[in-house]
Amino acid sequence: MTNSGEALRNRTRPVRVVCIGETMLMFAPPPYETIEYCDHFVALNGGAESNVAIGLERLGAHAGWIGKLPRNALGRKIVNEIRSFGVDTSAVVWAERGRVGTFFVEWGAPPRPVMTIYDRAGSVATTMTADDLDWDYIEGAEWVQLTGITPAISPVCRAAVPEIARRARERGVRVAFDVNYRALLWTKEEARAACAEILPFVNLLITTEPDMAIVLGAREPREEGLRALVERYGLDAAVMTLGGEGCLAYDGWAFYAAPAHSVQMVNRLGAGDAFTAGLLYGCLEAGLEAGLRYGMAMAALKLTIPQNIPLVNKEDVERLVAGQRNADVVR
Repeated sequence: MTNSGEALRNRTRPVRVVCIGETMLMFAPPPYETIEYCDHFVALNGGAESNVAIGLERLGAHAGWIGKLPRNALGRKIVNEIRSFGVDTSAVVWAERGRVGTFFVEWGAPPRPVMTIYDRAGSVATTMTADDLDWDYIEGAEWVQLTGITPAISPVCRAAVPEIARRARERGVRVAFDVNYRALLWTKEEARAACAEILPFVNLLITTEPDMAIVLGAREPREEGLRALVERYGLDAAVMTLGGEGCLAYDGWAFYAAPAHSVQMVNRLGAGDAFTAGLLYGCLEAGLEAGLRYGMAMAALKLTIPQNIPLVNKEDVERLVAGQRNADVVR
């Protein structure tokens, strides 16, 4: 947890990106043990948007995170951990009653998959509206970051996300949106309809190739699909992550690409959030092409870390961005 001096510095530093969405408590047995026969669990935070905020902080860009939580020990636990990484949590929405969302992750070894069990229905986060948010706080940022997970968790949030994006744009704040489709939360048809309402207010879209097919309603060649998204919704740019092939982007004028890095994967969960953090950092500092390089470096380093949050060192990111292979041993 940050001390009082650190908390004061965080309040006085300008927040450049505000990340909005649910963070849950994640319970996991030790690696490769099964949930069914495990007798103890580790409790960690789990949230795409707070992961992005932490990743930005690791790179030196001050970020804020907003979620809606109950004013109890579990809600405070979630906020305390996020704040411990330097993220500004001063605009969190507190409810006097309700529950936090939870989920369970079982770390499988191939051919047994990683398995997730959600227990998030009816959490306080599912009641968050645009009117709940501190718009004076948000207006001071350069970017708002949202994901497709939020509109999937409730009808209230489905209505809230396009309204949040619209209000941000009206206030001159750019909007980044990661499709981040979750099949356990809603259908492809529901996701497509929701994205059609959100994307007219989005500046920067992040998607995977399968998610792009959901948004477009059909599988298209990569470049044609990105061009179609930018032209259909008036985006500043659309970015597609391609796993081991790197990433591809289109800004209405040209296509840009960045390669993937060779990694020894430890945990793939959270790699997309790390990419988004790097992408936004690069865009803040030097533009879209730099964002792609920072995104790929962040994602690669995250894959080597057991936790879902991007606990990377900026020096390692800079070395990868510069084309230097990280040393096997640092003495």
